[in-house]
Amino acid sequence: MMKITKFVAGLLVLLVILSACSKDNKPYAFEKVKNSKFEHIHGLGYINGGPEFVLSTHHGLYEYGEAGWKEANSEKHDYMGFQAVREGFFTSGHPEQGSDYKNPLGLVKSTDRGASFEKLVFYGEIDFHYLAAGYDSNAIYVLNEMPTKELAGGLHYTLDEGTTWHEASMNNFNSEFISNLAAHPSQEELIAIGSKDGLFISRDYGENFELLNDDEMVLSVTVTENGMYYSSYENETTELKLFTFENNQEMKIKLPNEKVSPIVMIAVNPENEKEIVIATFNNDIYLTKDEGANWKVLAENSELKK
Repeated sequence: MMKITKFVAGLLVLLVILSACSKDNKPYAFEKVKNSKFEHIHGLGYINGGPEFVLSTHHGLYEYGEAGWKEANSEKHDYMGFQAVREGFFTSGHPEQGSDYKNPLGLVKSTDRGASFEKLVFYGEIDFHYLAAGYDSNAIYVLNEMPTKELAGGLHYTLDEGTTWHEASMNNFNSEFISNLAAHPSQEELIAIGSKDGLFISRDYGENFELLNDDEMVLSVTVTENGMYYSSYENETTELKLFTFENNQEMKIKLPNEKVSPIVMIAVNPENEKEIVIATFNNDIYLTKDEGANWKVLAENSELKK
């Protein structure tokens, strides 16, 4: 009887060990959501060409597609400066607790939906909160708030994923508050900046900026091939607008309701510019596939909808 008991006990220990090993070796994937309550949205974008879009948060990535929301089962890092590109995404930020990655991440790139990362530059040195990347050009712009010997403070860009950096003068940019940077998908020299004093655009790698409007606080901007979608907030009113490059005209995009809180993130499907995702200050997320005619609520007050 004693031998059988010891055998069973040994078998149970072995099963526990095998179970732990199996869990640790579980391949990275987007699976059924276990934690539907997220905090601190750091980015939105259609990584790897879509058709799903990804939400980057303080604790990893979520994905939304035809099957609804899914959650990355590992690599739950604090993704700051998250920027989707056709090959995957660029990001910065901080590794999750217990990770082997250095803190901060510097500038890293993933081409396998977040399963692994290529350490590009400033690994363990800089956390970029303000980062933009051309969806097809891979031109990268950063506003460095952590000056080092290798990279001074201010606006810089790289056309070779961090091997060579160039400092931008930012002439005629005169706002003290910046919401975000946004790069043109294919024209590497074009960058837009949202600010409390309006929407600025540069067509020469950030050397000189032009103020497109000066009467609104711009909280987010994203650049498409044909124009820019941007959000504004003034007199307790939230608006979403489209500025077109061809005729330099603006049009308002109808919002889900009149009480939408300020829009702080905007993503546009690279294959269909009528498909827009917005995230608000209150952590509400909405999706339209017809440029605002109809909206679907995907999250409300930090809670993902089933």
